[in-house]
Amino acid sequence: MNILVINAGSSSLKFQYINPDTGEVLIKGLYDGLNRIDGKACLRILTQGSKTTEETEIKTHRQAIEDMLSVLLEKKVVANLSDVRFLGHRVVHGAEEYSKTTEITDQMLLHLKKISFLAPLHNPVNIECIEILKEKLPAARQFAIFDTAFHQTIPEKIYLYGLPKELYEKFKIRKYGFHGISHKFVSKNAAEILERDYNDLKIITCHLGNGQSICAINKGKSFDTSMGFTPVDGLPMGTRSGSFDPEIILFLLENGYSKEQIKKMINKESGLFGISQISSDHRQIEDLSIAGDKKAKLANDILTTRIVSIVGSYIAEMNGVDAIVFTGGIGEKSAYLRELVLESFSYLGLKIDKDANTKHSSIISTKDSKVIAMVVPTNEELEIAIETKEKLLI
Repeated sequence: MNILVINAGSSSLKFQYINPDTGEVLIKGLYDGLNRIDGKACLRILTQGSKTTEETEIKTHRQAIEDMLSVLLEKKVVANLSDVRFLGHRVVHGAEEYSKTTEITDQMLLHLKKISFLAPLHNPVNIECIEILKEKLPAARQFAIFDTAFHQTIPEKIYLYGLPKELYEKFKIRKYGFHGISHKFVSKNAAEILERDYNDLKIITCHLGNGQSICAINKGKSFDTSMGFTPVDGLPMGTRSGSFDPEIILFLLENGYSKEQIKKMINKESGLFGISQISSDHRQIEDLSIAGDKKAKLANDILTTRIVSIVGSYIAEMNGVDAIVFTGGIGEKSAYLRELVLESFSYLGLKIDKDANTKHSSIISTKDSKVIAMVVPTNEELEIAIETKEKLLI
């Protein structure tokens, strides 16, 4: 059984044709730069053994999907499009209604449209791609795997804000959390590496990349996470601000900033880029920080401090932790940041194996460490394929 996995963003479309049993990827691709208004070309990046990158005239998600289906035939991944029988879609927001993988129906699509106000940049694109593929592959069964679903086990005392309860009852304003597909995949794989029962462990997963979040997983269930009502909450990211005093927004409005300016500021001009005034790329920030650049060091220090603060609070919330796991582009590749973070937990008896950390080994703590530190690569597409298959077998 092979499954076509679709991961659509506001300006991109990623796909993989994958075997969920073996993890074998028959082909994968990325259309990067859709819906551009600056006139620049969209990049099509395909990998089937070797990688090819080319500029294309593709401009929309519809054109990207049509090209993707042509690629599946041209590369002989399938003999006919009717061979594509199962699709798994990453859908960013499922609100409170969707806590597990769900087969997509016309009625479900109508409901997804009603809750799209919760993720206005992502859900409409997810829905558009589902509808296009229903048109192109009418016999295929399609499933939605929600980025918020894993976090639906977070208790009410944690997901509610200290706002009037009527805002939750009227608008469903609450912590939802994101990156759930990644947090679930990584935590399950961490348990497998440790050869421990997933449902007996207290795990904290740090998904660190351009977008970043941390999740406390208590006995196989999400217990708390750093992203909130939107993905802006929590850690400072590449260009997103992370958490800050909400009164600042009112202050800025009173001092001449428009709503549009503030929205752009906290989403696209803040985080590592806003603090360093250099780059949103942590690799560049890290290199300059080590070289002694004060602005880069400040950005890296702020990020590190916020990670330590959130991880520390989750250890307290769960009354302990068995493993702290790093994943994502930064989490998997930055031994420097991992060491800075983990040094703050030496009081728990956590000891870093510096050689293992430098090599990005699966376990980067010493054998006598009382808390295990780990590096586990994420694979959202494989998790989507696995959950799609599991739903088919029910």
